[in-house]
Amino acid sequence: MIAELAYQELEPGSLARLFGAGCAAVLVRCPDVVAGLWRGLLEDRAEQMPWEAPLVDMARNYHGSGDITASLGDLFYFQPGRHGYIARKMALSHDEGEDHATMYPPYFVQGAQHYAPRQALLDQCWAVGYRLMAALAPEGTPPRHFQVVVQRLKYQENAGDFDRLGALARNSLGRWGRAGCALDERRWQAAGALSPRGLSDLYGLLADAPVLGRLLRGVNRLLLRRDRSRDIAPGQKLIEGAHFDHRYFSALCGERAQMLTQVFAGGRWIDLPIDRGTLAVIPGSMATQAYGVRHVLHRVLHVEKPGQTGGGDPRTDNVTLLIGSA
Repeated sequence: MIAELAYQELEPGSLARLFGAGCAAVLVRCPDVVAGLWRGLLEDRAEQMPWEAPLVDMARNYHGSGDITASLGDLFYFQPGRHGYIARKMALSHDEGEDHATMYPPYFVQGAQHYAPRQALLDQCWAVGYRLMAALAPEGTPPRHFQVVVQRLKYQENAGDFDRLGALARNSLGRWGRAGCALDERRWQAAGALSPRGLSDLYGLLADAPVLGRLLRGVNRLLLRRDRSRDIAPGQKLIEGAHFDHRYFSALCGERAQMLTQVFAGGRWIDLPIDRGTLAVIPGSMATQAYGVRHVLHRVLHVEKPGQTGGGDPRTDNVTLLIGSA
């Protein structure tokens, strides 16, 4: 269900064929490529990462959107069981006839200064994204107009810190905002036939009602027992709930001592190896719409490992680098 190939084997249609054959993910072996990206995007100390920055700098770098997947710049999302990261996100475009990729946002604020990645690094990110996109499109079908997205996602080493950051984020909201957060948490618990949008909203509204709520919670418990996509092993904590990415693909690499990404295939969760030697490619819903490539359900967990800590560098420990296309 998880295939492997070398970066040199990426050619037009090669990923499309593997996903069409039923693969849930493809591991593209490319240690040299990942090393170059990692060095430029995470080890350049001239760049202040958002998890190292004052909150006001994050705010100045935030380019938000009502759609969580479309927000760019610096941001954080801490919603228990749904989202749990601090991130820096940027989008690259490459107009026909232009020699270089263009980044948005064009720079990041660092106190009284601005920072922008080197043009050669942006072009390298574009080249990797374009090659993956061409491999995802069926052979003979040139990739449609798209942007390459580059995301650096920081997760926490300690499981309790996710809860503390979630509480801090909720505390900044008004009374109705906090009520909405509580409703969302109930809504995300809806399983099986209750999980589609609309029905899950109704479940969230009614789950605490005196009589009907008790009945609904009982029904939902039965559905949870039958829903294998909700299974969580002992010692694991759900950080990013099961979801499809709204992009053509996501290619992941990183340094993740306590974090685990899983794909749902064949009625069970499968651990997805993510390291600094491969790009783990997962198709998203835009690939389904454009090419008929089936999108893949996936999630992110925190795994308790007593006595284990990260590699000693808080800048890069439990960080995921994502190259995608949208």
